[in-house]
Amino acid sequence: MIEFLISAILITHALIVSRWWRDFNRLEKTNTDSSKIEPLSVIIACKNEAINLPILLEHLMVQKILPEEIIIVDDNSTDKTLDIARSYSLNFIKTKITVISNSGTGKKAAIRSGVERAKTDWIITTDADVKVPSKWILSMGKVIAERQRLYEGVGAIIGPVKIEGDGVESIEYAAMMGWAAASTIKGRAVMASAANLALRVKFYPSKEQMRTEINSGDDVFAVHALVHSGKLVFWAHDIEACVTANKAGGIIKWIHQRSRWGAKAKYYTLKSAKRTSIWIAFLGITELILLIAAITGGITIALLIILWAGRALIDIIFTSRVTKWFGIHSTIWNWVLLSFIYPFQIIVILFVKPKWR
Repeated sequence: MIEFLISAILITHALIVSRWWRDFNRLEKTNTDSSKIEPLSVIIACKNEAINLPILLEHLMVQKILPEEIIIVDDNSTDKTLDIARSYSLNFIKTKITVISNSGTGKKAAIRSGVERAKTDWIITTDADVKVPSKWILSMGKVIAERQRLYEGVGAIIGPVKIEGDGVESIEYAAMMGWAAASTIKGRAVMASAANLALRVKFYPSKEQMRTEINSGDDVFAVHALVHSGKLVFWAHDIEACVTANKAGGIIKWIHQRSRWGAKAKYYTLKSAKRTSIWIAFLGITELILLIAAITGGITIALLIILWAGRALIDIIFTSRVTKWFGIHSTIWNWVLLSFIYPFQIIVILFVKPKWR
């Protein structure tokens, strides 16, 4: 019986992941010869980012194509973030920099405050602690223009995000980005990152759709709301549009980060996202149960290894394709470590109370 269960799990997982692999490989880069570029307003919602904000603004100043405007929304900072933002707004003349205070509290309210001030049809959100390439605005602007030319009702474009450096954390995040990218083949995205997310202002979701009672999810809830309303959400399959985010910054912060990600899953409204979340949780729980069974002598170690190694191999086939696209270097030891960490994340998600930011 247990052999049949393991076989069924591995076959099902292989079918699910193979579809992601197929769809990721079907993604195409936007026609870079297109001269049409959608004007963009960059919205930076930040809190206590006095160290990081100047670095991001310096990167924005040397873009091949400058944004139409930069809107910095200070979310009740207690450091010098607001002073630094105002200093840049007074001294930078190539693009208008508008500095405002959050009309509410939290990142969702801060982004909405920025959206309400935007002068362009499209905005792009990012975080103060990311690094952006010199062709970021150019690439995202071209992707938006190209998608609008081909399809009606485009509501958002998901920009790629990678974690700085190599290693387990970078690989794991790339896998999630790959899943998000693969889901956009028909414009029905399942997730995104507010570190690189372009949204059409007139389609921006309402406060109710954004689940204001949760101090997180300013990205995934926006995407789900747009897809539910019939709008299309695509992926920017251009590495020049990829921004680089910092690592979690230690095991405790990593645990709280995973806890937040897992806590948001129960609020997912798209069936495809729900199904995937349930399946991933089921896999992790099953692996942990069989680990306990192997330790107590309920099953053989060989059966446990078949499940763990089989699931890991299936994931590696897909994720290695994604990490190659992102330019992330990995070793066999990264994959081995990730295969061990994976099921234990379920414990974090189920039993660690999320610490909302």
